[in-house]
Amino acid sequence: MKKEEILKKAQEEKSDEREEQVKDMAFRWTYLTMAIIAAFFSCYRAAHGQSMMDLCATVCFSVCAGMTYRFVKIREKSCLVFAVITFAVACTATVSFFMGY
Repeated sequence: MKKEEILKKAQEEKSDEREEQVKDMAFRWTYLTMAIIAAFFSCYRAAHGQSMMDLCATVCFSVCAGMTYRFVKIREKSCLVFAVITFAVACTATVSFFMGY
């Protein structure tokens, strides 16, 4: 490929690196906010004798999906490890929820 062709192809790409960074940070803030709010409601529900496992499962499955996607796209092993751990916790929480704990 000639230099001009490479330049033209790069200019035609619609993806902006800054936009991608902003999206990534937005998802990080989403995860953080979701975890904090779920922890708050879990503590509230536990204090009132209610099950909190459904919130735990929801948060863990969500994080697992995000980490699995990141692993597939960038092949970073830490993402896979985190995905497996959150999947295990989510499954445990789901079983506990349906068993009434």
